[in-house]
Amino acid sequence: MVGGEGRLSEVGSGTQTVVPAITSRVVSWMVLPTFMFAHLAHHVGTGGLQPLLPLLREDFNLDYTQAGLLLSAQGLALGLAQLPVSALADHMSKRLVIAVGLIGAGLLCVAISLTQDFWSLVGCLVLMGILASTYHAPASTYLSATFVSAARGRALGTHVIGGSLAFLLTPVLAIAVARYSGSWRYSFVALSVAPLVAGVMMLITTARVATTERPPTEQERADQGSALASLRGIGPLVFVALGEQLLTASMFAYIPFFLVDQHHVPSDLAGLSISLLAGIGIISAPVGGALSDRFGRAPVLIAVTASVGPLILALTYVPYGVGMIVVLLLYGLSMNTRLPVLESLFADAIPAHRRSTVLGMYYFIGQESSGLTTPLVGRLIDATDPVTAFTMLGVVGTLLSLVLVRYRGTLMRPRGALAGAVLVP
Repeated sequence: MVGGEGRLSEVGSGTQTVVPAITSRVVSWMVLPTFMFAHLAHHVGTGGLQPLLPLLREDFNLDYTQAGLLLSAQGLALGLAQLPVSALADHMSKRLVIAVGLIGAGLLCVAISLTQDFWSLVGCLVLMGILASTYHAPASTYLSATFVSAARGRALGTHVIGGSLAFLLTPVLAIAVARYSGSWRYSFVALSVAPLVAGVMMLITTARVATTERPPTEQERADQGSALASLRGIGPLVFVALGEQLLTASMFAYIPFFLVDQHHVPSDLAGLSISLLAGIGIISAPVGGALSDRFGRAPVLIAVTASVGPLILALTYVPYGVGMIVVLLLYGLSMNTRLPVLESLFADAIPAHRRSTVLGMYYFIGQESSGLTTPLVGRLIDATDPVTAFTMLGVVGTLLSLVLVRYRGTLMRPRGALAGAVLVP
């Protein structure tokens, strides 16, 4: 992926700096496997709520609004914690921040399994959200400092494979344990193992791995507005992508409920829809990242973002069966391709010493927005019905998609300025 004898010329921040490049052998055999497993473990430890939510709804006798509040408790805490945790990660060891979060998430899985009432469950989910904020921004920043821009999209996309595998395996594992044991509580205990192991592994295997990251120069430290200045160039593209992401996040939480109430799928099996949606990222994330390396970040991002609205409408009206599975897979393709392309776009545009903070800002906006809208969507479903609510969301998404396609030329203009890093002889 990266030439061991080359040099890295970073031009995304507006200044040209030459730093040593890490060898491809070290990157391939140490960094990526460790972070892929850590990504898997992170989502295993923090992702048990959604597939088990139909069972929790029955156990705690929840309506749609209360179920949405459970999701918001974790989502809002995750968003609020993004800014301070990501800023902290720019000033200390990112691998330490990640390891603490993984081990803490494992311990909280055990705590969730012991809850006996709705509000204690909410409290545990708030803490889980705070610990969940320790992974994505620091991990993306660490990896973007390890790989040159020409291979960055592919590397970040490969990293997403770990998360996609988690989304594929977590519902299966959680539901299988719940069905075998007769309780969702044992599922959370089973899900605690992976993050506990990954936290220890992160401390051991990456202890002596070097990256291309360097301390900021005096000029970069003096330029406090450099990150915000860089964001202006990609702001419109990020804004429209964020709007469509908001729709997918709000929809994602209620798809298992939709299958139960509209198509009469058993509650425990409906959670497996999460596997289809997220598991396809095993393919789409690395492919999408590689395509963005080849054709540019903006064209790929526009293509996957514009598909969201029509896919929501298709999901609402396609009959249950093979057609529904195809739509879920396409929905998952769009959802999973976006993340590595966006992370690569940020890494190309933002100076290295600000990346974790800016990524934390992006995750903060996304998480807080989805945390607020998820219970509102639940309220909309309660007030109308699943088909009407999903139709309304699909229409909004399609209108945004039309705007995105109409102004795609304007949104793609930053591409030339964000060509990223290149290897020079």
